[in-house]
Order: sequence, then structure tokens, then C-alpha cells
Amino acid sequence: MVEARLGAAPNDVLNTGLGHTLGIGVGTAAWLTGVVAMALGWMLGRRPRIATVVGSVIVGLAINTTLAVLPTPHALGARVGFLALGLVVVWCAITGVVSADVGAGPLELVMLGVMDRGISIRVARWAEELVLLGLGLLLGGAAGVGTALFAFGTGPVLAVTLPWATARLGTQLSEPADVASVAS
Repeated sequence: MVEARLGAAPNDVLNTGLGHTLGIGVGTAAWLTGVVAMALGWMLGRRPRIATVVGSVIVGLAINTTLAVLPTPHALGARVGFLALGLVVVWCAITGVVSADVGAGPLELVMLGVMDRGISIRVARWAEELVLLGLGLLLGGAAGVGTALFAFGTGPVLAVTLPWATARLGTQLSEPADVASVAS
């Protein structure tokens, strides 16, 4: 989605803005935002697992590596193809990691922590994406049509794919948050 130059995911708007502001790579910025999201998820009662941490490191490395080797398409058709493929890959990855229950990604920990408080998947994800987008724009990140598709599409897509996938795998999205210990 970044190489499509049609608007990256809101988290990548934040990561590109943060990377530019701090003079670091987008993947490195993703590590920083991942640490903050893990801490916030933990405060919401969703503790990161080892797979959350390892996955975050791998994702950051994969972003830096992929951006270094992936060709930048110039034709609009190729850019639209990159965008569409990026959306599908990210949505499948989120669905797979969360439904497998091996350690959700940092942003998914936050989403699940918010859902534990009775907020729907759609609304939890929309709120998360809009906060990320706002912060990213404040830091100079660029947004576009792909950003809007991701921000407004991710919640509804996950509202369909996560219940379906967890039912198939026999896992659950709900995990009781120990709100009393989080608040103290």
C-alpha cells in the first residue's frame, strides 16, 4: 500500500510521519508505535504474548526490507493493483493472527481491549484507525483514497472475517479484561 502511493493504512500514515519527523525508517517507526500500542493494549487488559513481540519485530523488518526491494509502480493500474493486494494481505493477516489466538498484533490488542468493554469490532477499529490517521497527519504523514478504504473498510471486514475464522478454528475473540487491576 505504501508503494502504491494512493494512501497507506492509517498506522502507516503515522509511521511514515513519525519516520520522517525522527529521521528513521518506516519499519523502525512501526516498532515504536507497536511498543506504544502494546502498552495501551496491556492497560486495556490485553497482555502481549511473545508472538506479539516477535511478530512486531518481524513486521518492522519486513516493511523495511519490502520497501527497499519492491519496485515502485508508476502506471495507475499497477498502483491500484498494489493497493488492492495490500488491503487483502493486511486484512487476511489480521484475521489469521487474531483468530489463531497465538498473540495478536499490537493494534489488535488495543482493538480487542476496547471490544472487551462492549464496543463492536467495527466501532473499535474505526476509532483506532481515525486516531492513528489524525496523529499521522499531525506528523506530516500522507493520506489518500487507500487510507480511507483501509480506515473505513477494516472494521466491517473484520466484523465478518474474525467471527467466521474463530468459529472455524475453535478460538474466541472475547477474553475477560481484569478491569479492576488495570484501573489500579
